[in-house]
Amino acid sequence: MHKMGKCAKILYKAFYAHFEQEVSRVEGFVDIHCHILPGVDDGARDLPQALDLLKNARSQGIGAVLLTPHYRGRYHGNVRGKLTAVFEELCKAAKAQCPDLELYLGCEIGYELDISEKITEGSVLSLNNTQYVLLEFQEKSFRSRIMEGVLEVLNFGYVPIIAHAERYEAFRSRPQLIEEVAELGALVQINAHSVMGKGGFWIKRFCHKLLKAHLVHFIATDAHDLKQRRPEMKSCYRLIRKKYGQAYADALFIRNGRAVLSGEDCIEC
Repeated sequence: MHKMGKCAKILYKAFYAHFEQEVSRVEGFVDIHCHILPGVDDGARDLPQALDLLKNARSQGIGAVLLTPHYRGRYHGNVRGKLTAVFEELCKAAKAQCPDLELYLGCEIGYELDISEKITEGSVLSLNNTQYVLLEFQEKSFRSRIMEGVLEVLNFGYVPIIAHAERYEAFRSRPQLIEEVAELGALVQINAHSVMGKGGFWIKRFCHKLLKAHLVHFIATDAHDLKQRRPEMKSCYRLIRKKYGQAYADALFIRNGRAVLSGEDCIEC
């Protein structure tokens, strides 16, 4: 096996020292989409697993996590009262193990008719009680259904963030549809693991097409567990920064997420 020379070792150590400084500088990653709230959907099974996921998130440089359990189908019981009780329990437990990790509550809302009325009346959660709504569609939803959902949410005064936009066939077969919904005022979120190729070659290619056109506003983990869908951010951030620039990377991973948490306007990407 080839041995590393003395100069190479020095350079190697210098590189990783610089890398650790960079990680510390970007500890403010904001994950606006994950399924870590325990026992309420197909994400974390229980409190111990949720805490393990949060520790993993912190090790990835994530400083703030928006917990977004599903509200759709068999998860229609995920309303404000139930979720708030579980959230408070998790926050109490996390304070001891991840004291510098900020936790916030919201939902990933499956679009259905009159969903905006439920958000307005307060039973279904927007993101951290702001005007931002994480909106999900079925993967095979037609253009008309997606437009209907976006327009309904906008008409009620909310800002829809389209969850894992790379998954929808309507977008992949007609990329200009993303431009159409963005022009209406919708925002776009894609998953970090999709950008890195874990969703397959074509999904990765589509993600980078969107990124190149600056049609993405957020990159999130959509974390569910510690096996297939971990809360990973570091490697994706480095890739985006290298390919598309520091400013865009910071907007996708930090600044727009912070804007959502505070209810402020997101940066035009």
